[in-house]
Amino acid sequence: MTIPLTITQWAEDPSHIGWENIELLPSSTSQPLLHIARAPRNDIKMKTYFVYATGFNFKYVPEIISGVQFTLTVDRGGRIYDETIQLMYNGKLIGENKASQFVDPTQVYGGITNTWAVPDISRQLVQDTSFGIALRFKSHPAWPHKTTAILRLLDLQIY
Repeated sequence: MTIPLTITQWAEDPSHIGWENIELLPSSTSQPLLHIARAPRNDIKMKTYFVYATGFNFKYVPEIISGVQFTLTVDRGGRIYDETIQLMYNGKLIGENKASQFVDPTQVYGGITNTWAVPDISRQLVQDTSFGIALRFKSHPAWPHKTTAILRLLDLQIY
């Protein structure tokens, strides 16, 4: 298991929901995310701040990288889904966004032969302290709710 040494948060909009004690896991949102259905307009679906996890201290990184696997455990209350699950480097998102609408507590993204469409992924890139993963969640669009998200585990593996 390889966990991040640094976890920070950022929001492009102050109306998004922040995280409490983000440097420590588990960490919960500072308030519940809401989905208020006001059809046909003004449908409110809240988002969290971005969580940036960097500084993974990988014990072994192969010379040629064939894949990146990220395991995430988050209590979603069955109502919160991914908005962004993406690799990052030097403060910028890189590769594919692996976000899904599944609400399982533990999900695995990428894998042994999946480089997240990062064409120049290298040992130097993944060992850089700015390399990591960016996460953001949002209210599920199908069910009105008031739900708090709790991050439990962030694990990044390099193959």
